[in-house]
Amino acid sequence: MTKSQSTSFDALRMEFSSYVEALNRRSPWLKDLQEELRESLGYQDYAVETPIVYNKALDEIGPGDQPCFIIVADNPGKSEQKAANQRYLVGQSGKLAKGWFDKELKLDFYKACIIINKTPIHTPKTAELGRLRRLAQARSKNLGQELDLLLDESQRFMAGLAFRLHKVLDSVVWISGYGELGPGKLFSTWAQETKKLYADADPRLCQRVWLFRHFSMNQFAIEYQKSTPSDGPMARLEAVGAANRKRILGW
Repeated sequence: MTKSQSTSFDALRMEFSSYVEALNRRSPWLKDLQEELRESLGYQDYAVETPIVYNKALDEIGPGDQPCFIIVADNPGKSEQKAANQRYLVGQSGKLAKGWFDKELKLDFYKACIIINKTPIHTPKTAELGRLRRLAQARSKNLGQELDLLLDESQRFMAGLAFRLHKVLDSVVWISGYGELGPGKLFSTWAQETKKLYADADPRLCQRVWLFRHFSMNQFAIEYQKSTPSDGPMARLEAVGAANRKRILGW
């Protein structure tokens, strides 16, 4: 990074860390709700330790680093929320991503990528954000509304964070998972905010936003493998990711 990039990056990650701390303070009821969700789904292999998760791996990125990608995953799962971890994509999906990067790009996934999410709010699996919403609504109308506001606000913040990191670092934004970006879906707020932010952005920046399937269950690897081979993996990634962006986000 240049000195200017490093200074701007430091400011953004500190803002992100402070934002997560503020959300956790504002939402003392969330952990209990997440524990109720965990028990209702029969997960006995973990306990909720960090309701809203900041990615501490960002604190290890320094001026000598030059990330190729800004990965935007969904939300923190079981491994990510552990107090000893508090890092994104460190579970099974992260292992699959690391293996693919090692093999196909000859890059260290955790060195080549800055990883953020569409929301920092934890659920064991992403689809269970919907179950969390229903649990909150069942408890009370006010709690349901409070969680809805928290999810919407956090998605807008994370969309803004991705956009601002993109402008500062000029890396490729790699959106991992697009099935929940449509109207009425779990991350529709994130998608709407992202469309708004890029509407008047530099066209070159817009072209460096790529969408892919999730790393989980080798969905991304299968999508990549089925694509038409081209002149090197980066050109192939751009062809797949840009086509998905146009189809899903409309530009």
